[in-house]
Amino acid sequence: MKFTLLAGHFLTFAAASAVPILEGNLATRELQPGEIILINGNKTDVVTEVALHEFYKAEGILLEKPAIDEEWLNFVPELVNETSAELSARQIRCSPTTSLVVDRQERFVDWDVQMSPVVLGAGAGITVRVESGWTVSNAVSVSAGVDGTWVKDRLSTTFGVSYTRTWTSTTSQSYQVPIPAGQRGVFVTQPWTNRKYGRTFRGCPGSMVQTGTFMADSHEEGSYENSRWVSGQITACIKRYGPKQVGTRMTRCNGQGEFR
Repeated sequence: MKFTLLAGHFLTFAAASAVPILEGNLATRELQPGEIILINGNKTDVVTEVALHEFYKAEGILLEKPAIDEEWLNFVPELVNETSAELSARQIRCSPTTSLVVDRQERFVDWDVQMSPVVLGAGAGITVRVESGWTVSNAVSVSAGVDGTWVKDRLSTTFGVSYTRTWTSTTSQSYQVPIPAGQRGVFVTQPWTNRKYGRTFRGCPGSMVQTGTFMADSHEEGSYENSRWVSGQITACIKRYGPKQVGTRMTRCNGQGEFR
């Protein structure tokens, strides 16, 4: 992840220590070039790139989003050749149960999540602000034939995390940053994500058979301006807007895809 003002990258960060934000200060807070809002649970600070990377290193959070393991999610269960008599005998011995296991976990800084409209700079510059109505959600992906709702429910019970949870920004004009002429910009959240890969099984104790695989992404609770949001960083994504960019949508600074 790079942080510069060049096209396709973030603002350059000035070297400074973290500055705690007191309640009520965000409504009029104009971010300076290089400043990032770090939301960590109920604590909010203005930090620099150096401080941010030190925090991520200490927390074991990867700076880059790992590629999705498509091979894992393309699992196909083996066909079991079993006669009706064998099936009946096995079912008499026990009541088949369904279970899951988590095989590995990753924690990383996720791609940009839009938090404001895209604004074109003009004249001495135009201000862009965080607005309400933008969302971030937990999600579960499963291989063919697996009941995604069951996986969500079992993971929620096991880890105390709701995989149907969606956060919606509710505070407008919390932060603002000027967009110079010849540039376009948007406020973004880069939430850190906890990803779990696992397998599902069905059968009797001692003879469980794998039925599928899953990938579960969850975010951590955070807050700013007394509003519930996800933990992560909030910053401005600013890119050049010249003749070649006219008629095109602005693309993410961190990650693939376009802003609305």
